[in-house]
Amino acid sequence: MKHDIVYILKNDYDSEELRYSIRSVVQNFPYRKLVFVGGCPKDIKPDIYIPDLQEGATKWERSMHSLQLVLDNDELTEDIWLFNDDFFIMDPVRSDVNYFSGSLERQIIEMKQKHPRGSGYIRSLESLRASLFNMNKDTLCFALHIPFLINRVKAEKLFEEYPGTKMFRSFYGNYYGIDCSFMRDVKIYDLETVPDTAYISTTDDSFSKGKVGEFLRAYFASPSKYERNTLVETIKEIYDEDGEIRYEN
Repeated sequence: MKHDIVYILKNDYDSEELRYSIRSVVQNFPYRKLVFVGGCPKDIKPDIYIPDLQEGATKWERSMHSLQLVLDNDELTEDIWLFNDDFFIMDPVRSDVNYFSGSLERQIIEMKQKHPRGSGYIRSLESLRASLFNMNKDTLCFALHIPFLINRVKAEKLFEEYPGTKMFRSFYGNYYGIDCSFMRDVKIYDLETVPDTAYISTTDDSFSKGKVGEFLRAYFASPSKYERNTLVETIKEIYDEDGEIRYEN
């Protein structure tokens, strides 16, 4: 069964990455509808658009507000894929699989090595690990930069029972004990690496300035059906169905 793909975007979203992410989806990822929540670039038209003012003081609160609209929308498939604009699908995907990258314990250790003074992110990881441990749940890390499959009903129940809990992917995956396989994270931070992997994720710099971005732009050079041809759209606005001019500039 094909599921809807959901991109949660900022209201003022304007980035070239999304265009190529969608091209990779159309080429390699089975889905039913393409859904935008929050922002909607004027030159890309999804199958479904859900506007959202994205209320909240922090980025996390705003994204969770948008996610709540998704969970409440029964026009969408019950299972949905959560995508980011910097996710690229390099090979045809043939099955519904979620992935983890190791344990939360290991991620905490690695993050503390990079940020010895600590951070809010590390504190959230530690809090989630402790909560899951007290629930007698696994403590796997699902925070990879790849698509994540969730069930809207299950996610809604989780938010109702544990409002405000962060690290949604890892909380959801461990709480429900979802089927999963191991994968190393695919995020490319430098300007030289071009990986040979089924999934790729970029940063703003690695996409715009790096070799991986150059590779992706060449690999997915053909526009998708969701990209609006501004010239064609302008002509449609000028002429009515009978070919008569509606208005002139």
